[in-house]
Amino acid sequence: MRIASSEMLAQATAVMRPAKYALVFNLDAMLTSRIAPSAPNISGSATTAAATTAAATTAAATTAAATTAAATTAAATTAAATTAAGGGGAAATTAAGGADTTAAGGAPETTAATVTRKPWPKPNCGAHTLTNGLRTLFLNTHNQLRGLLARGQTQTSAGWGIAPPAALMYRMKYSCNAESYAIQYVSSCQPRVLPEYTHPGHKVNTHVLRTVQTTEAGAIQNAMATWWGQLARFGMRSNMMFYGSENRRGNRNVLKWAKMAWWNNKEIGCAVRKCGTFFYTACMYSPGGNRVNQHVYKVGAVCSDCPKGECDGQALCRW
Repeated sequence: MRIASSEMLAQATAVMRPAKYALVFNLDAMLTSRIAPSAPNISGSATTAAATTAAATTAAATTAAATTAAATTAAATTAAATTAAGGGGAAATTAAGGADTTAAGGAPETTAATVTRKPWPKPNCGAHTLTNGLRTLFLNTHNQLRGLLARGQTQTSAGWGIAPPAALMYRMKYSCNAESYAIQYVSSCQPRVLPEYTHPGHKVNTHVLRTVQTTEAGAIQNAMATWWGQLARFGMRSNMMFYGSENRRGNRNVLKWAKMAWWNNKEIGCAVRKCGTFFYTACMYSPGGNRVNQHVYKVGAVCSDCPKGECDGQALCRW
C-alpha cells in the first residue's frame, strides 16, 4: 500500500508541475486541464510483490499436500525463484497449476509494459529565425492540445458539450520544409494571404499580436491559444464533419482550430517575427486539412484506428 501511495503522489506531482513557459490567454488552463489517460500505469514493484506472495503460498500448499515431498518441493522452489527474478513481469505462473494468469488480477500474460519506442524526433533546423527551444514549444503545445482533444474528456465545443474522442489522430513531427514556408509569411511583416501554390501541400494559420510588450515565446503562446480557442468560443458539430458551411461562418468560424486538430496533419513548421509594433506568427500544416465533407477526425474509442496499433501516452497515434 505504501508503494502505491508513493506512485500516486509522484503522478499527481507530475501533473501539477508548471510548464516551461508561463502560458498566456488561458493556454496554460487548456494544457493543464488534461485528465489522466484511462490506460493503467502498471507498477512493476506491486505486481512482483503480489506475484511473489502468490507463488510462495502455492509452493507451501503444494509442499504440504504432496506425496513425493522432494520432487514437489523442488518444483515449488523453482517456480518461486522464477517469479522473484521476473521483476515487473505481468504474469507469474504458480508452481501447482501453471495457469496463464496473474496473482493480482487474473489478466492474460502481456509484455506491453516492456515495449520500448524510439525517441520522437526533436526539432532541429539550424539557426534560421527560430531557436530549437521555440520550435519545441510550437510542436509540443500542438501535440498536447491534440492529445487532450483525442481523449474526449476536457475540450469544450460551444453549443455541443465536450468534444468526443478520436479513433485516429496522428502525433505531429516538426518539418524544416514547412518552417521555410512559414518564414515566407512573416519575413515581410505584412500580414497577408499568399497563394497556395507558394506552399504546395501545406495550409497556414497566421496571427498578429498587436503589442511588443512580451517575448517571442509569449507571442507564440498567444497565437496558439487564439487558434485553439475557436472551438470553445464558436463550436463544432459533434460528428466532427467539416461541411462547406464551415467556410461561411464569418468571424465565428473554427477554421484555424480545425487545421491544428485535423487528424492526418502529421507535420508542422512555424515562424514568428517582431515587426515594429506587433508580433507576426505563422504555422504551416501538412497535408493541411479543412477539406469539405471530410471529418476533422473520426469519432471513436481512443486510438482504436491507429494503423500500427501504436498509441502514445497522449492518445495520439505514432507513425
